Amino acid sequence: MIHIIGIVGSPRIKGNTEMLTMEALKAAAEEGAQTELVRLAEKEVKPCDACLSCRKTGECRIKDDFQEIFNRMIKADGIILASPVYFGSATPQIMALINRAGYVSGF
Repeated sequence: MIHIIGIVGSPRIKGNTEMLTMEALKAAAEEGAQTELVRLAEKEVKPCDACLSCRKTGECRIKDDFQEIFNRMIKADGIILASPVYFGSATPQIMALINRAGYVSGF
């Protein structure tokens, strides 16, 4: 079965971004996918400090919720990243996740 994870980067629980993500996950579920929602507002993902230790170990040395979320992302067949636009960019919460995922995955 296909597994889709929706990651909401908004700090507002049950806000517009989450509602739109839930609609996308609902559509995926109607097509037979298993779906999962992750609210970054309920998690702690600190910003990357570019130490590059993850390049040697495969895991980030910062102890927070990142590794758990990243492991779920790896197992997923599809990922929806959702964020409101703050000052022309995604929220700091989702940018921290994206930046750290990029380093850990080797991009």
